[in-house]
Amino acid sequence: MTNPQDPYWSNPFTHEPFTYDPLGRVPFVEPPAQPPVFTPPPAPPQPPPVNAFATLSLVFAFVFAPVGAVLGHLGLAQIRRTGERGRERARAGVALSYAFIALTALGLVAWSALGASPSHRTAAPATATSTTAAPPAVAPDSIAALLPGVDALKNITGDQNLDAGRTWNHPARPSWVAAIDRPECWGSIAAGAPDAYTADAIAGYHATEFSDTRSLLKSQQIIQAVAAFRDPNAAQSQLAKLLAGWHQCDGLTVAVTSPGGQTIPYPVGAPADAGNGITTLDLTPKDVQVRSVRAVAAKANVVIDVYVSCSGTTDSQPARTSAVGIANYLLGKIPG
Repeated sequence: MTNPQDPYWSNPFTHEPFTYDPLGRVPFVEPPAQPPVFTPPPAPPQPPPVNAFATLSLVFAFVFAPVGAVLGHLGLAQIRRTGERGRERARAGVALSYAFIALTALGLVAWSALGASPSHRTAAPATATSTTAAPPAVAPDSIAALLPGVDALKNITGDQNLDAGRTWNHPARPSWVAAIDRPECWGSIAAGAPDAYTADAIAGYHATEFSDTRSLLKSQQIIQAVAAFRDPNAAQSQLAKLLAGWHQCDGLTVAVTSPGGQTIPYPVGAPADAGNGITTLDLTPKDVQVRSVRAVAAKANVVIDVYVSCSGTTDSQPARTSAVGIANYLLGKIPG
């Protein structure tokens, strides 16, 4: 039997459909199934890029904080303008940069304060040094006791007519000299001239004057001075200054004007070693029978400065003998 609903008749023997239709009908063929059209989903929106200055700010906060702060502010400004990401990164860079800058400033202030104030460790040795430092060999307030009195001077000079004159407690120019034409030679002409001393280095000073006004032909005038300094080095420095002035005026002729207006030329001799650390200097006024000798020395913290003038003679030896004798007397009174 054939199935009238079957679009193809079947072979009754095999039950397989004929491959053709005897009536010439076109077999029904279902149209091929079309695959569904795939529509891709829309691409998600791309996030804005991270601001480069914001990243660099965070890096430079640990490398060099001032640059990190500047980059952070630049990044925040660009983010507000462009909408880029990295706002929190830029804020973190700015905050860290300012924090490191503040810590550095505090460290510098603390270091400066510690450097300016002495520590306990350095203060202790300074205190020990000040309390154990040796006192000067001659105290400034006892400096006057070194100078010989009138009786001692009579024995040293052999002039029994000496009388005590004025005394003073600071370097001063002598009363018998009103002016000289070479101010750099004050230290050669007069004992204790302030021009030849470093005034602020002197801790104590005393000078005395003695003269013979009774001898008509031969008389002596003596000015003897002692200056105390804080230590032997300061005393040696002052002695070196005096001798430097002597060498500067060696061979010069200094015009000395007296208070009465009389001017006498004083040729200045060369410094000479008199032994025992004493240096002498001869002054030989022209056309006047007066010979003067200077003598200086230093021992411990004391400088000795002596002037002896002998009138009625053209020989410098008596004045030199008296000046060296007084200097040796003073050196013997100084401890050390």
